[in-house]
Amino acid sequence: MREAGALIVAAGRSVRMGDFKPLMEFKGETVIRRVVRSLKEAGASPIFLVTGYRGEDLRAHLTGEDIRFVENPDYAATQMFDSVKLGLEEAVRSCGRILITPGDVPLLSVPIIRRVMEEEAPLVRPVYGNRPGHPVLISADLARMLCLYQGEGGLRQAMESLPVPLKDIPVEDEAVYMDADTPQEFERLLAIADARELSEK
Repeated sequence: MREAGALIVAAGRSVRMGDFKPLMEFKGETVIRRVVRSLKEAGASPIFLVTGYRGEDLRAHLTGEDIRFVENPDYAATQMFDSVKLGLEEAVRSCGRILITPGDVPLLSVPIIRRVMEEEAPLVRPVYGNRPGHPVLISADLARMLCLYQGEGGLRQAMESLPVPLKDIPVEDEAVYMDADTPQEFERLLAIADARELSEK
């Protein structure tokens, strides 16, 4: 397995959810602990976490998890991509490759993370059908270029502006693109997790 660090972005206020997503319970543990655990099980190291809203709560909750915290003090006035850039600026100092994922993807798949990490390409993402998913893998050199992007469209448009093609890895897991922005999406993810547990019995 090729080495890669990981960047989790969890700076937002979770306005559409009505609750703080990273600390919501999902199948016996918080969403953020599930994301951290999946990345660690896949072999990602070190792990960076961009915080903003309720950052101190996240730090306290993840005490002992060996995570490098990056604060976005302007989280209320900036976009997710701004938090990505802050995290990447730190990660490129010690990582040759970085996985990027939001912090609200409780069904982040260990096998898919490993599959992405196996790739030699400098810019990789898993895709279910035509839907791009998480995590994205980027080389440190491209990450530095990404941090200079000032256009519209957030992370996706910034990646498409880079001078190398995105390598899409087809996967058979619809949860790869599913985050939990709303209560309805959260319940759908829980239902998928329940169905998978039943199928494994």
